[in-house]
Amino acid sequence: MTNLGWMKSLAAGAALVLSGTLAQAADFPERPIDMIVGFKAGGGTDTYARALASAAEAHTSGQPVVVVNKPGGGGLVGGRFVADQPPTGYTLYLASAGSMVLKNLIKPQVVSTDDFKMVGTIGELTAGIFVPASSPIQSLDELIETGKSSDTALRWGHTGRGNVWHMAGLGVLKPNDVKAKDVPFKGGSGVRAALASSEVDFGVMGAHLGRGFEDEVRLLAVLSNTRHPAAPDAPTAKDLGVAFIPVSSPMIVMAPARTSDEVVAQLSDAVVAITQDEAFLETLTTAGLPTASINGPDTAANIEASKADWGKLLEGLE
Repeated sequence: MTNLGWMKSLAAGAALVLSGTLAQAADFPERPIDMIVGFKAGGGTDTYARALASAAEAHTSGQPVVVVNKPGGGGLVGGRFVADQPPTGYTLYLASAGSMVLKNLIKPQVVSTDDFKMVGTIGELTAGIFVPASSPIQSLDELIETGKSSDTALRWGHTGRGNVWHMAGLGVLKPNDVKAKDVPFKGGSGVRAALASSEVDFGVMGAHLGRGFEDEVRLLAVLSNTRHPAAPDAPTAKDLGVAFIPVSSPMIVMAPARTSDEVVAQLSDAVVAITQDEAFLETLTTAGLPTASINGPDTAANIEASKADWGKLLEGLE
C-alpha cells in the first residue's frame, strides 16, 4: 500500500471511530444508569442521590438512575470502583467532593478528582458555627471578640483534623486571628452532643444538624455565602461581614475520566435539568439540604479554585 493509501485508510478508520462515538452519544442513554454512593443508605450523600434518581427519568430518555451504595474508606471504595469502570457513562459516582479534595491535598489517596470528568454539582453541604444553647455568646462577632480577649483559649469541636468541617472552622478562625483549642469528635452527632453538654465552647458541623436540636445548640451563623434551608433565618458569615474562607462539601456527579466528552456533555445537560425539577427541589428542601445546579465545566473550575484556597488553610496544620 502506498503512503497515500495508508493515510487514507488511517483517516477512514479515525472517521469510523469518531462516527461511532457520536452515534453512541446520540443514542445515550439506552439503559439504566447506576449512581454509586460511597456511603451507607440514609446519609446526606445518599439523600442527594435518591432525590436525583427520583426525578431523573423525565430527563434521561425514560431511563432510570439506580442508586447503588458501596460504603467504605470514607467514600474512597465507591470512588475507586467507578473510576475503574468502562467509560460508557452508565456508571457514575456521586461524591461528597470536599472530603475527596482535602484528603488528596493532605496526602495522595487511592482516588482523586483527576480520576474523573465532572458532570455537575447537585447540592452543597455547608457548615454552621454553633454554641451550646446555654452559652452567653449570642453572635459570631461576639464569639470572635471573646476568642481574642479571653485569657483561656476557647475549646471548639469539629469532626476530625483535616476533615471538611475542621477546615471550615479554620476558614473563619484564621482570617480573624482567633486562637482556640480544637477538639475532634466522631461525626457531626459527636460534635452536637459535646455542644449540648457544654464540653466545648463552640463547634463546627453541618448546618443542617442543628435542626430539631434548637433546645440544645444555637446556630450563630452559616459559614457560606448563601442561607441554609434548614435554618433560613440564620445569617451567613457574608451577611455579617465577617471575613472567612468558604469550605464546603459540594455534591458532585462524576464519570470515569476516559468517558467521551460528548457523553459527559449529555449527562451534564441532564443533571442540570434534573436539579431544576420540582420533584428534586421539593425532596431536598423537605430534608433541609441545599441544592445546586452547576454544569460540568463550571464544577471543574470550582474544584480547582477550592484547591488553591483550601491549600492555604492546610499550611502549618499538624
